[in-house]
Amino acid sequence: MNMKFPKMSRPVILYSVLFVAGAVILLFVATAPLRDLIVAENEGIQKFYAKTENDQRKISHLSEFHDQSIAIAKDEAKLQLLLPEGRIVDFIRELENAAKLTGGTVVISKGGDLEESRKAASVVAASAIKTADGAADNRQKGMGLLKKLPDGKTLGLTLTFSGKYSDSVNFLHKIETAPYFLNVLSLDIRPIVLSQGSGAIRSDVFAAPMGSVRAVNPAVPATDEDMVKAEFDIIVYLQ
Repeated sequence: MNMKFPKMSRPVILYSVLFVAGAVILLFVATAPLRDLIVAENEGIQKFYAKTENDQRKISHLSEFHDQSIAIAKDEAKLQLLLPEGRIVDFIRELENAAKLTGGTVVISKGGDLEESRKAASVVAASAIKTADGAADNRQKGMGLLKKLPDGKTLGLTLTFSGKYSDSVNFLHKIETAPYFLNVLSLDIRPIVLSQGSGAIRSDVFAAPMGSVRAVNPAVPATDEDMVKAEFDIIVYLQ
C-alpha cells in the first residue's frame, strides 16, 4: 500500500528548521554548566590520582629516609656545639678524663677570653719580646690566629699537661676533635728529665706552634727523656 505524505509549504519547513535549531542551541546552552562540572570533576580525579601516585612513591622511599635519619642522628654528635655556661665544670672534667685516658695528668687554669687574648697578642707583637728558646716567638705566631676567629662569647683556658710526649700529642688530638666549637691558639711542649731532680728541665728545650708537632716513633720505648710538660692555650665558644 502506498502512503502519501501531505506536502508542506516552504514557510512550514522554514519554521520547523528554525525550531529544531533553536532547540539544539537551547539544549547546548542549558547543558553548558553540566559540561563544565564534568570537566572540573575530571580534573579533580586526575589530581587525586596524581597525588595518590606521589604518596605511594614517597611511601616506597620511607626505608631510605629512615636510614638517612639514623645516619644524620649519628653525625649530630660530631658537630661542634657552643658550650653552655652551665656545663663549663663538666667540660673541664671531660678534659681531665681525656688526659687520664691518654696516660697523663692536666692542670687547668683560666685564661683570657677572646678579647683579652687579642689585647695580649697586640702587646706581644708591639714589644717583640724574644727569648733564647724562641717560646715567645712561637706564642706570637699562634696568637696570630686570633685575628681570623669570629667574635663571640668565649672562655679562655690554659691546659698544662704532664706525661709522655706521645700522650701529649694524643691529648691535643682529643682537644681538637672535641664536640665543641673551640680553637687551640698555641702550644708549648718542653721535655723534662725526671732523673735529674724534681721536674728539672733540660737545656735543649723546644717549643712548637700549632701544626708543627713532631711525629713520634711508637717503636721507641718510653724513658725519662720522653716525659714532657705541654701547655695549650685554648678558646671555647659559649652559648
